[in-house]
Amino acid sequence: MSNAEDSFIRLDDVTFSYREKIILNKVSLKLKKGDSYAVIGKSGVGKSTLLHLIAGFLKPNAGSIYIDQQEIKSVRKNTAFLFQELGLFPWQKVVQAVGMPLHLNKAGKASEIQNRVLSLLKELDLEHLKNKYPRELSGGEQQRVALARILITNPDLILMDEPTSSLDAMTKEQIQQLILKYQQKLKATMLFITHDIEEAVYLGKHILLLKPGGTFQVIENSFYSVPRAREQLGYYEQCIEIRKLLMDGETI
Repeated sequence: MSNAEDSFIRLDDVTFSYREKIILNKVSLKLKKGDSYAVIGKSGVGKSTLLHLIAGFLKPNAGSIYIDQQEIKSVRKNTAFLFQELGLFPWQKVVQAVGMPLHLNKAGKASEIQNRVLSLLKELDLEHLKNKYPRELSGGEQQRVALARILITNPDLILMDEPTSSLDAMTKEQIQQLILKYQQKLKATMLFITHDIEEAVYLGKHILLLKPGGTFQVIENSFYSVPRAREQLGYYEQCIEIRKLLMDGETI
């Protein structure tokens, strides 16, 4: 997957258990800087646990996790996490929600932060919604606000938990295009969980099939970042092959 010397994320024999049940057992993994990784697998194999360990939300029972050569003991400043439920606060307007990470990190004067926020809102076609509350937004608009909030800090690592699972098909594709665009613009390493195989093939340069206990099968994806990939037969053939690896008569 990646040599030790060029790995940005490294897991060394990571074990995590919950209530005496082993979720991940001696997982070792190396991920390259700037690449995009989709994590797929059946329910209960530990996908969310893996993501939360790398984010620093959970601590392993054994083993170590390194990001950019630093061992992870807590939440890392340059890591952005997009939650499945988005986490938008109902009392914050769009402009406040997007600017919140910069204010918390004291990343400049109020006027400088305001300018950065408005610039990003304009890029994401959210400027006209800057004074709206979450309840006044559509699902796609809420998703773009949540995306803007993680992008505003220019993270070098983007973690996402089923980022488009609640969206209709057309909005899902639009959000996926935005995610891919900004991952490449920032040259950020991206690791995300999805149950949507087409999403994995669209957004993941490498697709990691997580199996019980924490073993991986790595699938190199030739359709990552290919223009108009969804209009090519090979894209769907790739999806079918991955589905075959997953199913074994069970749902994911």
